[in-house]
Amino acid sequence: MENETIFSPNKPPIPDWWKAPDPQKFPKQAFLFRALCLISVARPSADQYWQSFTDDDEWEKQQKKVINRLCNTNIVAGLMLTTSAVFVSTQPPLTSFLPYTLHGSYIFAFLSFTHALGGLMCGLAVVNIYEACDRTWVKDVLTASRFRLCCILLFIGWPGISLTISITFLMLAILIACYAPGVWWVQCLATAEVLSWVWLPPLFAWCTVP
Repeated sequence: MENETIFSPNKPPIPDWWKAPDPQKFPKQAFLFRALCLISVARPSADQYWQSFTDDDEWEKQQKKVINRLCNTNIVAGLMLTTSAVFVSTQPPLTSFLPYTLHGSYIFAFLSFTHALGGLMCGLAVVNIYEACDRTWVKDVLTASRFRLCCILLFIGWPGISLTISITFLMLAILIACYAPGVWWVQCLATAEVLSWVWLPPLFAWCTVP
């Protein structure tokens, strides 16, 4: 029933610039566009996002969904900002056990801090602006061309991208600090911890692509 409402034949068709490029002719562009859609609106295409612009009720649902996801991302970004700030601004209690002030580890911790801060600022800005947007203005102005559409999708997805980069950098900082002292059991624990979750993102990406 929900799909019948969203893809009703009475609604206007999807413009050409909302469709993914032909994967046979433009494989790289098609892959990047689908990846951008997946990151920003959690769909491998922008079809459902376009359908939300053709009805006020669907627009409110889509707007609320995007804002809720961005708010959750901002909460996690705030936690990452606090955590990375601890690694950047404090000395390790046991330098022989976890020396996270080493040159390489400190650089990655600082990069994690900056990406968490940038992602949080971007997320807050997008939430405030997107919440104030109306359906007609977003459809006729913000997404009036493929370039503008890609920019809007990038703005929506950038807080999540920055958060992912921040988490990756902080994990690298911790791994460097774990391997630097040469304590074998710490290295084993760090390796087992990484192997226990590193396969999840590729598996999730594979499951979401039809």
